[in-house]
Amino acid sequence: MVKGVPQQGDIIKINLDPKMGHEQKGYRPYIALSHRLISEYANIAIFAPISNTSRKYPLYVSLKKTKTTGVVLLDQLVTIDYNARQFKFIILTMGATVQIIEYEVVAKKGIYFTAGR
Repeated sequence: MVKGVPQQGDIIKINLDPKMGHEQKGYRPYIALSHRLISEYANIAIFAPISNTSRKYPLYVSLKKTKTTGVVLLDQLVTIDYNARQFKFIILTMGATVQIIEYEVVAKKGIYFTAGR
C-alpha cells in the first residue's frame, strides 16, 4: 500500500475494477481534482481518468506540461477511497495542471460547473 495523500493535480495509477458499461477500466492514470482538505480529512478524493483516446469531446482536456500523455476525461469523475486501494504516484504536479484544465474548459469552451452561470 502506498503511503501519502494525493494532492490536487497529482497523477496516480490505480485499478478501479470492477467497472461496467462505458466506465474506464483497468489499471490506469487518474488526476486528483479535489482540494487537499477533502483528501486529508475524508480520506477520499475526486479524480478524473486519463486516456489516450483520439476522440474529440468538449469535456476531454489534453494534458500539457506533464510526462503523462493523453486527455483528462471530465465526464467520468470518480470519488476514490485511496486508502482502501493500492496506488502509485506517477507525477506530483503542484496543482498547476488543474488550473490549466480549468482554463481549457471554462475560458476556451465556456463550460461552467457551478449553478447560476
